[in-house]
Amino acid sequence: MEVPPGWECVARQQLQPRYLISLLTIKHLLHVVIEAMKVIILGNAGAGKSTLARHLMAHQPAALLSLDQVAFQGGAERRPLQDSIDDVLRWISGQESWIIEGCYADIVEPLLTHGDELIFLNPGVEACIAHCRSRPWEPDKFGSPQEQDANLDHLIQWVRAYEERSDEYGLARHRELYASFGGRKRELADPTEYAARQLEALTSCMSRLSVFIATSLDGFIARPDGAIDWLESANAAVPAGEDCGYADFMTSVDAIVMGRATFEKVLSFPDWPYGSTPVYVLSASITRLPAGVPKSVHLLNAAPTDVVHRAAEAGHHHLYIHGGRTIQAFLRAGLITDLTITVIPVLLGSGIRLFGDLPADMDLRLLSSKAYSFGFVQSHYVVLPEAFHHSNA
Repeated sequence: MEVPPGWECVARQQLQPRYLISLLTIKHLLHVVIEAMKVIILGNAGAGKSTLARHLMAHQPAALLSLDQVAFQGGAERRPLQDSIDDVLRWISGQESWIIEGCYADIVEPLLTHGDELIFLNPGVEACIAHCRSRPWEPDKFGSPQEQDANLDHLIQWVRAYEERSDEYGLARHRELYASFGGRKRELADPTEYAARQLEALTSCMSRLSVFIATSLDGFIARPDGAIDWLESANAAVPAGEDCGYADFMTSVDAIVMGRATFEKVLSFPDWPYGSTPVYVLSASITRLPAGVPKSVHLLNAAPTDVVHRAAEAGHHHLYIHGGRTIQAFLRAGLITDLTITVIPVLLGSGIRLFGDLPADMDLRLLSSKAYSFGFVQSHYVVLPEAFHHSNA
């Protein structure tokens, strides 16, 4: 039986579910009831099946199984089909949410009754070949980059025959499975297309967690003692009626989330600045709110994810995350969706920093930037869906 060239190497690997728990999972499904994901991805070699699996897992935790792991018993020889199927079924029985990807129609067929969704990736042979040429080294399939490169011509020849094949690896058999599946299904030409559709659907119901804050040029939001006299001095140069977009921003905010230190600072102001907007104060040390605090203020001792869930249950989906430590905690949890940062032209040298340690690098996209005549520079960033991409551990 003909097998995909080079894929017999996976027989050397012990069968294990591969997990990718994105730090941004809750960010995109904060107040949606997360149902178990049971997805099968089918397509030619180089179609982008593993890329799509990573996209899916970036939004919901799931176990991932490549059928390469169960297809071979060593060398180029396929295992008995029923043995492969039995291994997959045992693996499925131990997972609440899972993704299975592969090109093996004979293994996939009996699995269809266990899946909720079938995704048929069919970008075309030339796109698959291009993907194969640009693939990074796959250590689960090849012992070295040189071994993978030596196999490339054979793989491309195998991929090119996809539309003419009549076996379990060919287009005809894949399309037959797709047509027979009675559940939710999609045929896609690009692995990123699915993620884009999912994100578009989720944005209509997901929570937005925004930062809107001023910082010194050297990254401090307050002096070491929490004083913001430098910001008050800078504001004296701002023309009357100019608020750098704050009022417009607040009209979209459902609730504010702040920590104890920020709350105590706000209490020192002459007037309560937030009107009737709900405010969640996060503290483990405050057991009751001071007298005179508006009824819109709620005291919570909860982790960031729990705070967002509770806020969503109350109908608060756009949260203004306020205060340095609170912002840092929500960033570490992967919950912040966008940041508007106004840089004040002053160097403090020391103080309370806006940003702290993160578990990984965080990628942002600049949406806009504005320089004001009085020296402030305001930039609006969105956190990319797969922002944590490189561990700092």
